[in-house]
Amino acid sequence: MWKGGRVSQKVKTLRRSEIVLVLLLELVLDHGEWNDGLRLPPWNRIVMDLWFWWNGDMNESPKRRWGCLQWGVLMFCLLLLILVAQPGGSRISPQGNQMKGVNNCKQIILTLRWYAHDHENEYPDGQNREFYSANEVFRELFKVGIITDERIFGCPTTSPFHPDNELGKPPGFAKTLFPGECHWMLLKHQGISSHPRTPIIIENSLTASWPPKWSLETRAIRGRSWPRRKIIIGRNDGSVAVEQLNEDGTMDWHSKSNLGDDGKSWIDTLSPEQIASLSYWDIEEN
Repeated sequence: MWKGGRVSQKVKTLRRSEIVLVLLLELVLDHGEWNDGLRLPPWNRIVMDLWFWWNGDMNESPKRRWGCLQWGVLMFCLLLLILVAQPGGSRISPQGNQMKGVNNCKQIILTLRWYAHDHENEYPDGQNREFYSANEVFRELFKVGIITDERIFGCPTTSPFHPDNELGKPPGFAKTLFPGECHWMLLKHQGISSHPRTPIIIENSLTASWPPKWSLETRAIRGRSWPRRKIIIGRNDGSVAVEQLNEDGTMDWHSKSNLGDDGKSWIDTLSPEQIASLSYWDIEEN
C-alpha cells in the first residue's frame, strides 16, 4: 500500500484533510489488529508521503488550510490509534476483572449441576468417592465430557493460579488442572439438594478448613482478596456475587446474602455435627 507512490496517486485530487484521513484509515484497516495489538507500517514512508503532499509535490496547490474541524478529526483518529495499540488488559478495571471471575464461577456451578443431573443429584465428590483436591474433583467434569476448556477454573488479574488449557488425552485427561492451575475451591460432599444458599464455590482461601478465611492482601498470593475486602462466592442456587469480608478476612455467614426464603441462614439449617464436618477441597499448589 505504501510502495510506489500508490497513496499519492489515490489521493492527488483530495483536500489535505481528506488525504490525512485516507492515510489514517488505510493504516487502521490494513495494518491494525484489534485483538492482538497494532502492527505499524514503516513510518518513514508515511512521513515521506505527507511531506511531498504538503510541499505541493502532487502537481496542484492545496485549496485551503485546515480548520478546527479537520484538526479535531485528526486528533480523534490519533487517539483511537493509541487506544488500539495498548494491551487490552491494561484498560480493564478491577470491576471488569471481578465480572470475569464471577462469570467463571457461574460456569463452574452450571457444569456441577449438569453433572449432578446424571449422577443422582450429587456433585463429582459424592457417592463415597475418594479425592484429594479440588483439582481432582473438577477433573471429573472433563472425563464425562461436560467441559473442554479449563480456563474457567482461573481468575483474572492477581490470582497466582493460571490454567494453561493443556488437557492431556482422554479418558484420563492427566494434564488437566495441574498443580497451580485451579483458583477455586469446592465445598465437600454437596449436591443439588443442599441448601440453595450454600457457598459451594469460593475463591481459594488461606486454608481448606471451616470457616474459610482470606488475606486482606491484594497481590498474587494464595488466599488473596479483592480491594476493599471483597471476595467472589458462588451459591448452590447458581447465584454468584462479590461479597464483603469482615475486617479479619472472614465471612459473616448470617449476612443477608446467606439467608434463604424463610429468612434463615443456610448454616442454621445444619446440625452441630454437620457444621463440624464442613471443609473445602483444597487446591493443589506448585
